[in-house]
Amino acid sequence: MSFWIAAAILTFLATALVVVPLARAPRAASDALDHDRALYRARLREIDTDLKLGRIAQAEAEAAKAEEGRKLIALSADAGKGSSKGSPPIARAALTMTVLFVPFAALAFYVIEGVPAMPDMAIATRADRDLTAQSISQLLERAEAQLAKNPNDSRGWRVVAPVYMRLGRAEDAVTAWRNAVRLEPQNVDLRTSLGEAMTAAAGGVVTEEARSVFEVALKARPGDAKSRFYLAIALGQQGADKEAAQAWRSLIADAPAEAPWLEVAHAQLKAVAGRLGETVPELARPFEPAGPPEPAGPPEPAGPNDAGPSGPSQEDIAAASRMSAEDRQSMIETMVAGLAEKLKENPKDKAGWRRLVRSYGVLGRADKARAALDEARVALPDDAEFLAELEAMIGQTPAGGGTQ
Repeated sequence: MSFWIAAAILTFLATALVVVPLARAPRAASDALDHDRALYRARLREIDTDLKLGRIAQAEAEAAKAEEGRKLIALSADAGKGSSKGSPPIARAALTMTVLFVPFAALAFYVIEGVPAMPDMAIATRADRDLTAQSISQLLERAEAQLAKNPNDSRGWRVVAPVYMRLGRAEDAVTAWRNAVRLEPQNVDLRTSLGEAMTAAAGGVVTEEARSVFEVALKARPGDAKSRFYLAIALGQQGADKEAAQAWRSLIADAPAEAPWLEVAHAQLKAVAGRLGETVPELARPFEPAGPPEPAGPPEPAGPNDAGPSGPSQEDIAAASRMSAEDRQSMIETMVAGLAEKLKENPKDKAGWRRLVRSYGVLGRADKARAALDEARVALPDDAEFLAELEAMIGQTPAGGGTQ
């Protein structure tokens, strides 16, 4: 009700500001003419005074009075012409009625077409109407606003951190992961993600602080692949090639056949061994999309729709090791295409979406990776956290791929 009162008052004031000047009759032009007459009489008195004091002759006084009279006659004629230009009463009435008609017509149209009884909708409620239609920047702004109100929301920090990485804001990602670790100090996955973000913020260098983070994580969970991966990189960056080679060999020996980062670990081992003058045998396994250990998030409970495709069999591994690079590449594309078809049958398979997006990214198919993300949005529209994870995965996975 207060809105309608305010709207009515504002409409009345706006209408009055237009109607009052239109309805008012034009002032008579006699105001200016009266001023001219008073000025004429004053000039006549000045002329008489000059004549009495002998400043001018009688003839000059008569000529001056005649000149002032001609000026007054000319001004009177001009005032008469101007007064004839005023708006006629009918025109003023038409304009006034037109201005009055506009607010009433608008009100009538709203009553017919609008919904006056609809309750107000808060901005936050409007923003929640369709999350899938919002850009990642809009979702991030909403999450940041929520975290500003509740900085102890661990889940919120876990959601925004990978998005920051996707947007290239590594320093912000470090801050987000720090807060997540602060709130869940026993979560090893959060700690390794913090170390990974620190490394990214340092341009790929495993800093002392990041190394310390990985060491704590490895102590808490012995055998953690991501911690061992980055600690091996740190050894190589420090010039400890012998220790680095040993770390890479140990990591590769313990890695499952389907580990997506195995190709990168093997390449790192070859580089370190090359500096030591050693040779490394080729990796006898089918190529899987390569990259460092998959960015860790909070463990998700297993469910009937969240089981990923099984790894290759021993026969597949043996056959792939004998393939040429072209045949192996063809096999990879066939496997990825098969995974995409399976996801059409079971679109709720989160693990499948992760593997498909990562595979397209490594193969250099950015357009297909984006298309897969759009399909995941349709299949899982309410899982904003998972969709943000896929967004981050597209940015963190290597941009191209190949075979060895």
